Amino acid sequence: MRLNIILSCICAFILMISGCIKDENNSPPTLAFLTEPGYTASDTMVKTGAILKLGIHTTASAESITNFIITLQTKNGLETALDSGLYKENFNYTRSISFGASDWEKWTFTVMDKNRNKTSICIKLTKDPASDFGPIISYSSIILGTQHNTTFGQFLVTSTGSVITETVAASIQNLVNIITYYGELQIPETYYTLSSPNETDAPNYYPSLTSWTEPKNEMRYKADSLSVTETMFNAATNDSLIISNYTSATIGKRKFKNARTGYVIPFQIAVGPEAGKRGLIHVKNCSGLPDGTIEIAIKMQQ
Repeated sequence: MRLNIILSCICAFILMISGCIKDENNSPPTLAFLTEPGYTASDTMVKTGAILKLGIHTTASAESITNFIITLQTKNGLETALDSGLYKENFNYTRSISFGASDWEKWTFTVMDKNRNKTSICIKLTKDPASDFGPIISYSSIILGTQHNTTFGQFLVTSTGSVITETVAASIQNLVNIITYYGELQIPETYYTLSSPNETDAPNYYPSLTSWTEPKNEMRYKADSLSVTETMFNAATNDSLIISNYTSATIGKRKFKNARTGYVIPFQIAVGPEAGKRGLIHVKNCSGLPDGTIEIAIKMQQ
C-alpha cells in the first residue's frame, strides 16, 4: 500500500512538471513594430495621401511561425491586405502605405505558429483635419486596339494619354503602363483584356515584350469593377473616389479580364516611373474581338 502511494505521488509530480514545461514551451511568438528612423511605430495623425512605412519583427517561441496576416479596418469595413503561409523562426517585414480617404485606419499585424498560438499588434492612423484631396488627370476618350487591329495602337502612355504601336512602345518602354488584347489564346478566353508590360500572358500577343528591359512596368487592376458607377466616375474632380476604391490593402491583378462596357476599374501603377499613382478606368465600349477596339476614359492622380 505504501509503495503504491509513493508511486502515485511520483507520477503526479512528473505530470505536474511536464505540464509546466509544456506551458512554458507553448508561448506565442513575439511581435513588435520596427522603430528605426523612417518607420511609423505608434498611433499618429496624418494627412490624406501621406506615405508611411510600417515594419514589424517577429520571433517564434515554441514552434515555427506558419501564418502571417495583415488587415486594414476603416469606417467602411475590413480588408485583408496579406494572408501568407510560411515556415520561419523569425523575420522582418516592411510595407509602404498611403493614408486613404477614411477618417481613420487601423492596421493589424498577426502571426500564428505551428501550435496555433497567435500574437497581434496594431497601429491606428487618424486623419489630420487640415487634409485635402489631390488633383487628377482626366482623359475623356482613349481608343486602344486589340492585337490584330492595324488602325489603333495597343500600348498606352498614361502620363500623356498617348496610344502607340508595339514598335514605338519598344523604344519608350519606361513610359508604357497599359496594354490591351482580346484573350483568344487563353483557356478559358479572357475576351477584352486590360494588361501591362509585366503581365505573364501579354508576350503571347506581343512577342517583343520578352526582350523588354527588366523590371518592366506593371499595372495592378482591382477585381471589383462594380463599386464605382459611371455617374460617380463622371462626377469625380479630385482623387477622393480613387483612393477610397484602391486602398493600400487592395490586392490587384496584372490584368483585368472580360472588360465590359460600363465597368469602372480601380487601378494602381505598381512598377515604373509613376509607381504608386492610382486611378479609375471607365470602359466606354468594346467591339470587334481580336481585330477590334477598347474605348476607355481615365481619371488618375497627378
